[in-house]
Formats: sequence, structure tokens, C-alpha cells
Amino acid sequence: MPVVLLFALPTTLGAQSYSVIDIGALPGGNTVSTRINQAGQAVGKSGKKYGVKTHAFVLSGGKAVDIGTLPGGEYSSASDVNTTGTVVGEANTDTNIHAFLWDEKGGLQDLGTFPGDTGSRAFAVSDSDEVVGYSSGAHPPIAFLWKKNKGMTSLGTLPGGDTSEAYGINNPGTVVGVASTQSGAKHAFVWTAKDGMQDIGTLPGDIASEARKISTTGIVIGSSIGTNVTHAFLWTADGGMQDIGTLNGDSTSALDINNKGEIVGTSNASMSGHAFYWSAATGIQDLNTLIPADSGVILTSATSINNAGWILALGAVTTDKSQPLQLDDTHHHAGPAHSFLLQPGR
Repeated sequence: MPVVLLFALPTTLGAQSYSVIDIGALPGGNTVSTRINQAGQAVGKSGKKYGVKTHAFVLSGGKAVDIGTLPGGEYSSASDVNTTGTVVGEANTDTNIHAFLWDEKGGLQDLGTFPGDTGSRAFAVSDSDEVVGYSSGAHPPIAFLWKKNKGMTSLGTLPGGDTSEAYGINNPGTVVGVASTQSGAKHAFVWTAKDGMQDIGTLPGDIASEARKISTTGIVIGSSIGTNVTHAFLWTADGGMQDIGTLNGDSTSALDINNKGEIVGTSNASMSGHAFYWSAATGIQDLNTLIPADSGVILTSATSINNAGWILALGAVTTDKSQPLQLDDTHHHAGPAHSFLLQPGR
């Protein structure tokens, strides 16, 4: 698999343009990078389309390390990596999907499930190796917080609800995700050890929401879902939920935030996806307009941004930009999914 040498990354201020480095794809398949940390380590999954022969990987120091699979399994996917290089994600066993934690010293560790459950998934890890995700079985999924030497703890549900999933955790230990309410609607939540699970609602008029990530300073990002459109939001304890805008009125989903408050995600219209960048200074911007015109790529989604402003984006190498692009479409111009590292210009 082609790899890029990721160095320790300098801090940048207000970059308005980016150079593009193609991390690559396996022959006939896809590479999907999901997260980049401050040390420049990126994680994700690589393999054939639709999960066939897909393995989690970590890119570090110019080398791609195959994390492998759990005993009896053939599939793994990495969701997050912290500043010390601890990776979390999901992998199958001979019977089901389980959450895992991986580091160079201990290798791949099965985090198990709640008693009586059969499956689990991990989505985020803090710098103290606290992991969040969900465990499931005969009942709906329930969010968990996993700690070394303590295992999984249930984060519960919103009042009257019966399901929850945790997607993000910051270093102070605040957790975000989505949970069902008494009415059955799914709402974004914020959880703390002191106050438990708090419903943070939706944008006005919307019917559902989900929180994806939380910064160290407590800024939450995610998506609020209406009848016909989805809008990315930013939430703070003091200011509540705010719509961060759209590209040409299309639906948007926020996927990551760094500790400077910069947000990345994806904007979708009919058969078309565009990666976006947002800051309080610039508002929402199409990342395809911030890369060289002769890059020969279309960026459909931005999955991660670190504190130095480096962005991981998904897209395809193509010379035909005249047609809308989704990575799972069947048009000839839509090649294998590639991951791209965007380096801010000065």
C-alpha cells in the first residue's frame, strides 16, 4: 500500500489553502483513514470494497502497520488514535464483532461486551486510554465507558429511552453520542460522571440529532436531522446548539473538531458529496476550493482534523470532475476510495 511519511506536525494559523498528499489505496480496493493525532499518526482500514479482506492499520514514521484481527476473525477497522498511539476500533471474532484496543506493546486486545451481550464497537479513546462505544445483544445497544483494570461501565440512557451509543470522549472524560428519548426519537447527548446523561436536543424544527466529537474545551459537534435535510451543529453549555451553515443549502454532517474549534465534515446533495472545513473566522468552506485546481482529486468527506490543522479527507483520483461523485456509485469516473492528507499552506 502506498504510504506517506507523517512527521510531527507544526502549528499553523488560519490556513486558507492546502496541499494534497495521496495516502493511496490497495490495488482494486479502498483505503479509508478515520483519524489523525497530533504526532501525525493516522488510522483507518484498508482492503477491498464493502469490507472484504479489510484490516485496520496505523500509519506512523513512514510505515503502515497492519493491526490484524482478533482470533478467528478476518476483518478489522480502526476508529480513533490518541496522542500516545493507542488505537481503538472493531474486529470480528469467529462469531461476532467486538470492540478492540491496540498498542505497540500489548497488541490487539478484545474489550469484550456487557454480560449476556454478543457484540460491541469502540469509536473513541482519550489520552488516558479511556474508550467509549456500545455493547449490544438481544437488547438495543447501550453506550459504554471502558477503563483499564475496570472494564466496561454502562452510561445508561436518556429518561424513558432504551438505547444509546457513545461516539466521542475528551481528555477531561466527557462523553458524547446519541440516545433514544421516551418518544423514541434519537437525540444527541453529553455525559459526565457528575451529572450523567444530558439531552442536548435538536436544532429548531428538527426531529433527531447525534453528537460525534467533543473538544477538550467542551465544544460538541454533530448533526441535527430534519424531515428532508441534515445540518451540522456546534453546541456549548453556555450557547446551546448552533447551525454552522451549509454548502449551497445542502445537507451537512460534522465529523471532527480540534481544540482550536476548527470543524470538518461532509456536505451531501443528490449523488454528490463535498468535504468541508469550518472555523468561526471563515464559516463553512468547500475543501475542494481550497486545494490546487490541478490536484486531480475530488474530496467527498473530511474525517479528521488535528490541532495543527492537518486534515484527513476521503475522495477519489479522477480527471472527470464534470459529474457528481459518491465513492460507492457505479460511474466510471468514481475510482477506488483514497485517503488524502491535506497540509495547510502558510
